[in-house]
Amino acid sequence: MSKQVIYFLLLVVLSGCSSKPHVAQTAVKEKKITKINFFMETSGSMAGYLQGSTDFRNRIPNLLVNIGGKIDSGKVPLYNYYIADSIVKFPGTTQDFINAISIKQPAKEKSSEMHKIFKMIAAKTDSNDISIFVSDCILSYPDDVLRKKGNENLNRDNAEGELKSTMTTAFIDLQHKNNMCASIFGFNSAFTGNYYTYQNNKIKLDGSVSRPYYIWVIGNRDLLIRFNQQLNGLESFQPHTMEMDFGLFGDPIQHGDVLFGYDKEGEWSVDGTSGLKDATANAKKTAAFAMVVDLSSLPEYAKDTNYLRKHLQKNQSNLDFNIEKIELTKNINIVKLKNKEQDKVNKGTHVFVFRLNNIFQSGTAAINLPLEYDTTYKTLSIMDDRNVADIGGKTFALKHLIDGVRAAYQNNNQNFINISIPIKK
Repeated sequence: MSKQVIYFLLLVVLSGCSSKPHVAQTAVKEKKITKINFFMETSGSMAGYLQGSTDFRNRIPNLLVNIGGKIDSGKVPLYNYYIADSIVKFPGTTQDFINAISIKQPAKEKSSEMHKIFKMIAAKTDSNDISIFVSDCILSYPDDVLRKKGNENLNRDNAEGELKSTMTTAFIDLQHKNNMCASIFGFNSAFTGNYYTYQNNKIKLDGSVSRPYYIWVIGNRDLLIRFNQQLNGLESFQPHTMEMDFGLFGDPIQHGDVLFGYDKEGEWSVDGTSGLKDATANAKKTAAFAMVVDLSSLPEYAKDTNYLRKHLQKNQSNLDFNIEKIELTKNINIVKLKNKEQDKVNKGTHVFVFRLNNIFQSGTAAINLPLEYDTTYKTLSIMDDRNVADIGGKTFALKHLIDGVRAAYQNNNQNFINISIPIKK
C-alpha cells in the first residue's frame, strides 16, 4: 500500500473521530428547598392558645422568625397561610403575620375537618416545598352537619372511619407525589377560652388546663431530613410530648462488626468483619461473641435497649443462639480492645453479645427488628372530652388521625435491622 493511500485513510479516520458529537456529563443537581409554606389552623378551638402569655403565643412567633432567618441560611422564602375550611394566603410579611396572630385573633372559623385540611395541604405542597402545619388536631364537623345528620356524636362516630381512612388516602397521595414524608411534634400550652367537645358544645377554660398542640412538617424525604436537622437545632423548637416520623427511615441496617476482644468465649475466629469461622459450640461448651452496630439512623424509641430486647427477632440456620445482652457503646470499656476495634466501637451506638449454644454445621445467625411506629401517641388520645378533668394534655381522636397516617407508610415486610451473620465450623 502506497504512502499516499495510508495518509488518505488516516485522514478519513481522524475526520470521523472529530465529527462525533461531544456528550456532556451532566451532574445530578442536589435537591433544594425552594419555599416554605406555613399553615396556621384558624378554627374556633385555636383561639384559646392566643390569650395571654402562653407557650403557643411565645413559641410560634419565635419559630417563624428562626425558620425564615436560619433554615438554609435564610435563603428560602416563607409564605404564611390561614387554613380551616379553605386556604387563605396572608398578604403581608412574616412580621405582619406574627402581629396579626398576636393581636387580631384570627382563630374564628367554627370547624376543623382534619381529613379535609390535610388533603388541602397535600395539594398545596409542591415537590421542592416544605409545608408546616400548626393545629390542635381536633376533628370537628360544623354544627349544621351534625344537625343535618341528626347525630350529636358524629365527630366521635366518624373518627375511626372517615377521619382515619381519608388521612391514609391523603398521605398515600403524598408518597406518590415525589416521595413525600411527614413528621409530627407535640407541645403543651396554657389555654384560656372556649374548648369545643366532640358534640360541639363549649367548655370555658380559664388557663389552668394544659392543652396540646402539634406541628406537622411535610416534604420530600431528602429535603425533610435536612430541614428537620436544622429545625431540631433551633432554640425555639424543643418538643414536649411526642416526636414521630413517617417514611423517613431508609434502608435497613444490614452490617455490624465482630469484636474479637470483647466478651469472647469459646473457640472461634473472625471471618472478614461480619462473620465467624472455625467456630465450635455444643451443650457442654458454648461460645459467645460481640458485634458493634451503628443504629444512629433509627428513631429514638427504636434505639432504646429495652425496646430492642423486647422486639428483636432471631432467625437461625444449622445452629442455636440467643442474644445475651445489648449495651450502649458509650458504656463499654474499650481500654483492652485494639485500636481498630476501639475505632469501630466509637463509630457505633450499640453492642450485641450473642451466645452460641450449639453449632450443628455451618449456618447463619440472623436478627431483624420490624419497622413499627411508636404508639405512645395513643396515651395522648381521648374519645370522650366532655369532662374538663379529662382533657388536660389529651387530644380528641388523636389515635385515629395518626393511625391513618401510619397506615399510609406502614410496610409489614420492612425492617429497621436485618443483619445476617455467617458462622462456619
